Amino acid sequence: MKNLNVKNLVITGLILALSGINSIGYSQKKSGEALKRGGVKLEYNYPAADYVKYLSETKMVQDMDVNGQSMLVNVSMAFGCEVKSAGKLGENLNLEIKIDTMGQSVESPQGTGGGSVNDVIGKVLNLVISPSGKIVDLSGASKIVFNVEGSGESNLGQSFLGYFPALPNNPVIEGDTWTSNDTIDSKTQTNTIWMPVATSYKFEGIEKINGVDCAKISATLTGTRKMTTQSQGMEIHTSGPFTGTQTLLFAVNEGYFIKQSVVSKMTGNIDIPDQNMSFPVVMTITSTNEIVK
Repeated sequence: MKNLNVKNLVITGLILALSGINSIGYSQKKSGEALKRGGVKLEYNYPAADYVKYLSETKMVQDMDVNGQSMLVNVSMAFGCEVKSAGKLGENLNLEIKIDTMGQSVESPQGTGGGSVNDVIGKVLNLVISPSGKIVDLSGASKIVFNVEGSGESNLGQSFLGYFPALPNNPVIEGDTWTSNDTIDSKTQTNTIWMPVATSYKFEGIEKINGVDCAKISATLTGTRKMTTQSQGMEIHTSGPFTGTQTLLFAVNEGYFIKQSVVSKMTGNIDIPDQNMSFPVVMTITSTNEIVK
């Protein structure tokens, strides 16, 4: 791979994974009996007195075929933060978020690398979401910038694009299904992401987890990822269709998510026009974000 640092390709996948795949537009097909039977209304309502602490762990396997040779890259990422209410802005929630963990490790044919992104640890920001989890104001996160080795400057905005799992707009009863269609469109100084996503949800019912009544929602995801990364003077394009599954546990009475798990697989191509190179890639991402003590 002449004049090409494999780390550039790794970072391409890294930022893609951090973008998330949560949808925010809904077309709910609700049961006509949901209200009649007193369906469950799910809404975010974080406490103001205490932080709710989360840790997100993501593992990505990027398998590339370069001139007939398989090149495997493994990326592990961790992102931890604490969330509490800072009051309401109309019907929306103003959240105070404190970052306590951010780091990554990379294993590739060139060796291992990565480490903690210390620039963001301890930073506090405000984020505004709707009661259903839709991002209303991301500017507080976007103002916090940091540097990723081999990729350059980025910001925390992309880390929160799909951070809060989407909830149905209407009350639901067990067995209800609904769909959403949305496009994630994000730009920073070093990369752009365009990702239309179609999601089909199902309310599986209420489960008691450690004494907490949790709504369980499952989902299937389909879409396309298109991303351009600027790195070391080159443009790297990654694109392809993906499919995935999602499972959400949401604390009904407390008003926040307990755990979200997402698994997705993309089969596409990486193109580097400056090097006149193009090769196939399969990217498998497994991510879990859950409450920790």
